[in-house]
Amino acid sequence: MAEGELTIREARDDELDIVASLIVDAYAEYAARMAPDAWSMFAQDIANVRGRLSDARLLVAERDGRLVGSVTVYTDWRGAQAGSYGVRLLAVPPAEQSTGVGRALLEHVIGWARDAKVLRVITTVIQEMESARDLCEELGFQRNRGLDHEPAPGVRAEGYALTLD
Repeated sequence: MAEGELTIREARDDELDIVASLIVDAYAEYAARMAPDAWSMFAQDIANVRGRLSDARLLVAERDGRLVGSVTVYTDWRGAQAGSYGVRLLAVPPAEQSTGVGRALLEHVIGWARDAKVLRVITTVIQEMESARDLCEELGFQRNRGLDHEPAPGVRAEGYALTLD
């Protein structure tokens, strides 16, 4: 569905509800693979955009006046080593997947981290998210089992880290 130029910028306050819906839509395909209670807990967590803003920055991708993706970036992520940026909830709604939005958002974060002289960028990917895992690996992220965790019962997130020069 790609058409116009993609712009990546910080989300505005009046867009937070839109971003919350965008994130849930992007992750909804995984609901069938989770127990209903697990999906409910996970969906509530990922929709809590406002709750993450106290210690994270929210970037959005905009094309032709529409929000077509988002990513949450922690510049001091909980549990991460000092000198790391954490990427969470890279989200692209189904109609925009495979159009380069996710790659553009992740490359933007990597560039931002390099400019800030950050040592590495880390993220976690739910096991079923093959395209996200493939993208991370294409961009040079390496598997890091020390970052693995369960964001909801029965939901396994695998860690990846990109060491920056």
